[in-house]
Amino acid sequence: MSFAYTPNYTFDGSSTDSSYENYSSGDDVYDEFGIDKIEITGSFITIHFTDSTSMSDWRGEDRGITLEYTGSGSSSAWEGSYDLTTSEEYSVNTTYNYIHYSWIDMGLSSGQKDDLADDVASAGAGNSVLNINNLG
Repeated sequence: MSFAYTPNYTFDGSSTDSSYENYSSGDDVYDEFGIDKIEITGSFITIHFTDSTSMSDWRGEDRGITLEYTGSGSSSAWEGSYDLTTSEEYSVNTTYNYIHYSWIDMGLSSGQKDDLADDVASAGAGNSVLNINNLG
């Protein structure tokens, strides 16, 4: 599955950047995986699920993700393929059904994870500079 990450919300701070995109029925990630929100910060990618069953099903298989920069200019150092397995999980919240995956545990350097969050946030809400490919 591939899609453009087009955040509903962004915060582009001097040292902190964050964004999130909400999904609902009719969106591929919602219909296929039960994902209703993806957040990107300088520390984590956080995946929120509609319910505990969707999250459990997700965690029951090895997952991966490919990040592709689609903004103007050349490619970005954070582009690449990364695992989303239990080894990369920073924390799992079974009350609110979300998983924090640590960029560092996924293999991004400190500079790469900060650049990723900044690239997405500085593009602004409603704009996409990131394709998420091979999710699942």
